[in-house]
Amino acid sequence: MDANGNSEAEIGYGTGFFLGLTEATLLELDEVTKVPFAEEVADDVEKTHFKSRGRRKEYGSGLIEPGEDTLELNYIPGSPTDALIRAAHQSGKPYLYETYLPAPAGKWWKISGYLIVKSRGRNVPIGDRMTQSVSVRFTGESAEATAAAQRVKAGA
Repeated sequence: MDANGNSEAEIGYGTGFFLGLTEATLLELDEVTKVPFAEEVADDVEKTHFKSRGRRKEYGSGLIEPGEDTLELNYIPGSPTDALIRAAHQSGKPYLYETYLPAPAGKWWKISGYLIVKSRGRNVPIGDRMTQSVSVRFTGESAEATAAAQRVKAGA
């Protein structure tokens, strides 16, 4: 909230999502309608021993699973975005991603890391837009930081 108690919530309009094998090959995906994020969940590690207090099991935090989510886009067959998603899916390799979200004071919030494209599904209805759902698995750690500007779209 601001000093007057008004919400400072932002809408996602203007968000950019970039994908590539390396930073030099990052391409902004066209017509993205939902950006995925890692939902990081720590494993439970049991630490119970013969003298655990009160006959109770004990646990600690283990490795963090970065999780899976879905990237959603308008489907444009044969577009550079379509070609990149197909290549990422076929390769099975981790791809670098960067996403830029609108943040307060005219800044951007950059989230980046690596993901694997697990699957892609397309929907082609008779009287509506064609869409594509891309299932991704995040791999490794992601980074978050303020950015003064959003990455410039390749070819712009």
